[in-house]
Amino acid sequence: MLSQNIYYQEERRHAGERFVVLVVLTLVAFVLSGQSNSMLSEKAILLGFVLLVVDLLSVAHYYFIANFPTKLVEIRKLTLLAVDVALLTFAVLQFGEAGIFLLPLYTVIIMRAGFDFGVSLFYTALFLTAVSWFVLYLYSPYWQTHTDILAAFGISALLVPLFYLKYMIGVHEEYMEIGEDLAAVDKEAHIDGLTGIANRKGYKQKLLSLIQEKTPFTLIFINVNKLHTIYETHGKHVGDEVIKEVVRRLEEHLDKGDFLARLGGDELALISLLDNASFDEFLLRLERGVIGRLKLNNLIIPIELNMGIARYPDDTENAMILGKYADDALKEVQKDPQVYHCYYHELNASLKS
Repeated sequence: MLSQNIYYQEERRHAGERFVVLVVLTLVAFVLSGQSNSMLSEKAILLGFVLLVVDLLSVAHYYFIANFPTKLVEIRKLTLLAVDVALLTFAVLQFGEAGIFLLPLYTVIIMRAGFDFGVSLFYTALFLTAVSWFVLYLYSPYWQTHTDILAAFGISALLVPLFYLKYMIGVHEEYMEIGEDLAAVDKEAHIDGLTGIANRKGYKQKLLSLIQEKTPFTLIFINVNKLHTIYETHGKHVGDEVIKEVVRRLEEHLDKGDFLARLGGDELALISLLDNASFDEFLLRLERGVIGRLKLNNLIIPIELNMGIARYPDDTENAMILGKYADDALKEVQKDPQVYHCYYHELNASLKS
């Protein structure tokens, strides 16, 4: 869904901005390491190297989401959130009293998680923050003796984001509405208005998707014979009913995973995922089930098809050439009224002989 794409764009933006912040913090840490205070210098160096590791992981993270946008979506968001909270907790532990200046960053992490990742991750961020503050109390001598400050910051870090919860929910509801509206527009752009099946855009998208995934398939270009004559002789209404009936009959015989599209006028395209051994029987079922007559009011309309067939990757691995091969086979079969289909590999073999 396109709403998922909106969240993906938010995730990429979040990852980019986060990386910039981490690089700045890394530089600040190494600058602080040059201070005369030996204790502060040692802590800053350690934090700087930890941040450097996180920077490298952030580069790997950005590469992953850029190249695999649909993989491990929730896991990578949760991991990112957990790393940020753990990194901040480590920094606060390192700097003891000076760590008080870092405590407001918990609120920033919670708020960003809510706005960029969704309400579910907002609650997760609240939980992780509460756990990290408990860790501070257990392992920091300074915070064990300053529980009042810790409690005050803890309450503010948890309550302030809650005041914005309604707004966060509204933002994500808006994302969903936008996504649904865009999905509806996208669907309409890929659907043939007359038959309700995919149009040329939808066909191209499906074809390229299968080739990108290297999924073997058979491409069939279908021509509804004499449809133009039917339009001219009996009118648009009758011609429209004929093409809709052809589509209905074809859909009755499609197997799972098959894809049917109208390329325009009397031209259809069918993509079958059946293996070569099963395809001949499937093709025979199509011819028996579709070719025939249509009774429409007082008219008897003959329905005949010509089919040109090309196979991926057997004939070619190029989408444009595959379409040309199917079209060549279709033109060949149209020469003989007694034949309904032609395979490109048979045509190619006859041309070579």
